[in-house]
Amino acid sequence: MLIFYYFLLVLVTGLICYKAYQIWARDYDFTIPIVVFFMLYFSIGGAYIYPIDQYFNFAGASIGLHYLPIFQKLFEVNFDWNYIISVGTYLLFILVFLQAYLFGISKGILHLKLFQMKGKQVNYRFLVNPYVVFTFTLFFVLLSFYTLRDEIFYAISNQKSIYLITRANTNRLYTIHQLANSFSVLIPFIAFSFVILKSNRFNIYVKNNSLSVGLILFSCILSALYIVLLGNRREVLSGIVICLLICLNSYKQINYGRLGVMLSICIVFFLANDFFRSTAIPKFLNESLNMEQKSNFVLVPKIQTEADKIDAIYQSKQAITSFLFSNELFYAHFSMYGVLDKKVPLTYGSSFLYLGTSLVPRILYADRPKDIYAHYASEVKATEGQIYTIHHAAGWYLNFGFIGVIIGAVLLASLFVLAFHLNRSTVQFSSAGMALLKFLLPFLLTAQIVTFITAGPEAYKALILEGVVIPVVLLYFCLGKKTMQTPV
Repeated sequence: MLIFYYFLLVLVTGLICYKAYQIWARDYDFTIPIVVFFMLYFSIGGAYIYPIDQYFNFAGASIGLHYLPIFQKLFEVNFDWNYIISVGTYLLFILVFLQAYLFGISKGILHLKLFQMKGKQVNYRFLVNPYVVFTFTLFFVLLSFYTLRDEIFYAISNQKSIYLITRANTNRLYTIHQLANSFSVLIPFIAFSFVILKSNRFNIYVKNNSLSVGLILFSCILSALYIVLLGNRREVLSGIVICLLICLNSYKQINYGRLGVMLSICIVFFLANDFFRSTAIPKFLNESLNMEQKSNFVLVPKIQTEADKIDAIYQSKQAITSFLFSNELFYAHFSMYGVLDKKVPLTYGSSFLYLGTSLVPRILYADRPKDIYAHYASEVKATEGQIYTIHHAAGWYLNFGFIGVIIGAVLLASLFVLAFHLNRSTVQFSSAGMALLKFLLPFLLTAQIVTFITAGPEAYKALILEGVVIPVVLLYFCLGKKTMQTPV
C-alpha cells in the first residue's frame, strides 16, 4: 500500500505542478505558481516524509525530524485510510482551486472586454517617499515592542527565550502586536521592490540616489531584524514573497545587485532562526546591560511534560536539518487526520457566525462563539497552551464536510481571479488609492497565503482587512502622486 500511495502522491503532485505551469505559461504571471508552492508545502510536504519515516520506525530523528512530540501534545497519527483520505482532501482542494482559477481567467463571468489588457497606462505616476516608509516602519516596530515590553524584559532579565515568552502569554493587546509586526515588514519590503525595479507598467518609482535606496533598505533590515529577534519568521517570509513577486511579474529591468543584497540578508535571518529563538541573545543582553528583573509580566507556570523534554532533545540535534524539516510541515498537515480519526462533528457554518460577531469589539461582546480552530483543538483534546495550526481545507470540512472543501477552493480561486482581472484591466480609476489597489492586490493576497492556508474560513477577515485594505491605505501615504496623460 505504501508504494501505491507514493505512486499516486507523485502523480497528483505532478499534475498540480503541470497545471500551475499552464497558468504561468498563459500570462507569464508568477502569482499562482508561488501560491501553489506554499499550498503544497503546508498541505503535503509532510505527506512525503511521514509515511516513509514511520515505516523505518521514525529514523528521521537522526537527521533533525522532531515532530514526534506532537503525538503526545495533539494526537497520534498512523499511516492508515484516514491518513490517505486526509492527503487526498488536500490534493482535491488544490486541484479544484487551480481548475476554478483556470476557468475564471479564461471563460468565467469576469472574462469581459472591460477587463482585457490593451497596453494602456494608469493615470498616475507614484514616487515612493523613503522618509515616510522609514517613519511607518519605526512606528510599527516601536508599537510592537511597547505592546510586549513586559514579556521581552522578563525574557532578558530571566535569560529565557524571547520567542517562547512572547508566544506563551495572554496579553490582551497581542493582536495589536501581530498587526504591527505584519505592517512593519510589508511597507518597507514593498517599497524596496521598487528600488530593485528600474521600470514597471504601473509607474511606481523610488529616486535612484544613495539616500533613498539606503533608507528603505535600512527600514527592511530594521523590521526583519526585530521580527527575527522575537523568533518569528512568517512576517519576513511574507515580505520576501511580495517583494520577489513584484519583481518577477515586472521583470523588464531589475537591479540584480540590490535583489541579491535583499535575498542574502533574508536567507541569513532565516538560517539563524533557531539561534534567535534560543536563550543566547537574552543571556548576552542580560550580561551586557546587567539587567535586573523589572518587568510587570508574570509567567504562568507550565508543567514540563515528557513531550516537551523529548522535543527539546530533538531540536538540539542537527540544527540545519531541523530548520529544513520544520514542524510547520506537519502541524497543519496532520489536522485533517485528527478531524477524521477523532470523528470531530461538523459545525455547519460556525466560522461565518464567528466572522459576523468578530465585527463587534470584544469589549462589547466578550463571549463570542468559538472559531473553527478552537472547536478542532477542543474536540481532539489537544494540550492546552500549545500552539497548533489547522489546514484551511480542514477548516472548511469542519463547517460543511467535503462539499465545504470544494466551496472553499472555488471561493479562494475566485478572489485570485478577481485580482488577476483587475490587475490586467484597462479600467481607469480617478482615485489614486484604487489605482494602487489595482496594482498591488494579487501581490498582497499572495503574501498572506502563508498564514491563510493554515487557518480556517475565519482567515478571510484578516486577508481582506489586514492583508489588503490597511496596507494599501498605509502605502498610499508613502507615495507622492502626480497626474500624467494617458497615452492615446
